[in-house]
Amino acid sequence: MNNLTKYLSTDRLHCIVRRAAMPLMLAVLLVALCPCASAIPAKPVPERLVNDFAGIFTAEEALSLERALTAFDDSTSNQITVVTVNDLEGYAPAEYGTEIGERWGVGSGKFDNGIVVLVKPKTGDSRGQVNISVGYGLEGAIPDSYCKRIIETEMIPRFQENDYFGGTAAACSVLMKLASGEISEPREADSGGGPVILFLALAFIGFCIFIVIVASGGKGGNGGSGGGGYMDGDDFARGLIIGSILNGGRHSSGWGSSGGGFGGGFGGGSFGGFGGGSFGGGGASGSW
Repeated sequence: MNNLTKYLSTDRLHCIVRRAAMPLMLAVLLVALCPCASAIPAKPVPERLVNDFAGIFTAEEALSLERALTAFDDSTSNQITVVTVNDLEGYAPAEYGTEIGERWGVGSGKFDNGIVVLVKPKTGDSRGQVNISVGYGLEGAIPDSYCKRIIETEMIPRFQENDYFGGTAAACSVLMKLASGEISEPREADSGGGPVILFLALAFIGFCIFIVIVASGGKGGNGGSGGGGYMDGDDFARGLIIGSILNGGRHSSGWGSSGGGFGGGFGGGSFGGFGGGSFGGGGASGSW
């Protein structure tokens, strides 16, 4: 009887230990299955738009960016946050940027108009990586192809020269213009639309040439330049050429001036906080 009692007591003790250890084992298993769960930095307190965890900006540069992005948030409600980290800890850049946008709630919960600019600087043993993640509400104004172009033309060339502030400021400048409608870049045409566009362009040029010829011919019939308000052929042609140059000049440098507005001069308002925006994976990534 004593042996039976001892056996039952020992078995009961083992059962209690197993039950107590089960939650701990489950927690360890979850951590093992999700090694990147703690990789995403927590939302900063107090909340701010420039979060230089990698330390690639000077204090003045970070403050300049913060002021510019805060002023943009105040005037448009669109939010751009800049996040720099030294290690993505297993995440792809797009996943990391989207997770930040979702967990921090970048942008307005009503309009989903947030943007995350993620920079992982290049170090001796790892390549540099960058991502632009765009909230649902801005995907129409800033599609993936635009993000890719900003990364390849504004950011990586400067990052390769170790100018992280210049590349980030240039990207933010373009993103602000796109988000607020100051830049409306044409989308890339489908492969089947090329002949149609070429035909329309040739037809327009032919029409302009016809108008110039008609105007030039009408000049002789009026006996010279009188004061009747006529525009002769030469004047018309000059106006046409000048107008074409001015119109083409708007996009001759790609996105236009893209580094300005970050050297100070913005007001002293403080960031009011993230608004609960959502992200769906829009944007682009790059590396160097």
